[in-house]
Amino acid sequence: MFLSESAFAGCAITPHVTTLSPKLPTTISTVRDSLTPGIQFPSSTAVSDIVAQISSDGCQIDSIVVTPLGRVAPGMTYQGQTGPAAVFETGIPGIGYALETANINKALVSIGAGPTVFPAGPMGSMAWGYVQKATIVVTGAVATGTYRVPAQTTSTIGAMLGGTVVSNRLSLGIDALSITVTAKACTITSGATNTVVMPQLVTYSLKAVGDVSAAKSAPFSLGLKCDANVSVSATLTDATNPANTGNILSLAKNSTATGLGIQIMKQGTTSPLNFGPDSSAKGNMNQWLVGKSVASGSVVSVPFEARYIKTAETIKPGAVSALSTITFSYQ
Repeated sequence: MFLSESAFAGCAITPHVTTLSPKLPTTISTVRDSLTPGIQFPSSTAVSDIVAQISSDGCQIDSIVVTPLGRVAPGMTYQGQTGPAAVFETGIPGIGYALETANINKALVSIGAGPTVFPAGPMGSMAWGYVQKATIVVTGAVATGTYRVPAQTTSTIGAMLGGTVVSNRLSLGIDALSITVTAKACTITSGATNTVVMPQLVTYSLKAVGDVSAAKSAPFSLGLKCDANVSVSATLTDATNPANTGNILSLAKNSTATGLGIQIMKQGTTSPLNFGPDSSAKGNMNQWLVGKSVASGSVVSVPFEARYIKTAETIKPGAVSALSTITFSYQ
């Protein structure tokens, strides 16, 4: 059976409301990293409406395709009515949007990062209306500032038959968004760069793999000046091996000694800290609580010590060099 061009001509998607108006709060005051990525943005309003209609005059379709046009927020999803939806950037730091679409008689379908195809609804006077929902979503840390992004096209919708689009592609979008953000955080006032001098080690003092040195480095610390009521968390990262999630800091390539590693502890403790990804995201792997500021201008101190650990049966004497970074998260 061959379908004529006249049969395709009847498949026209006509606009109803093609620009949705999800709302952000006018202002928000929050701690910078306290919002959980992937949830609806606090005090925002999601919106849904009938966005398109398909003429049933000679039209044959078996599915609908929604193609998103936005820039995907990496590693981020929003839990929609029927599953995870991709999250797209709005242009405002820490704020994105997610889309869901449905035949008017069906459940909303979460829109992914690529084209999303779902069955068309049954024939009938209301079955040819299509709804889209836009939700404002947290994508990460929010930054202090006043933001306004213009209206933007978010997706297209088209009718399909046998895997081929047989209608026009109707463009859909969201209205302009604006918000003023006051993000509470901290600033580093001391110790942004620390050069830690390790004590000289007598190699035979460490007998077995896993033995640690009794002597430690002199204490070293960082100082933070914080806004009121900010919980400060931190993650140490192995700069030589950023994928390291253990508690032994790798030796840098310019080290001439082998068979050794470095462990970093909170001052006055014996348990070494584990390393994690260089990220300020809430709940980052091996993130730990530093402390909480009480009043604006409070100083939070982060004191450390370091020691050697034997990592191989044989230690080759020489120079030891290692590098760790620290990333703070304000929650």
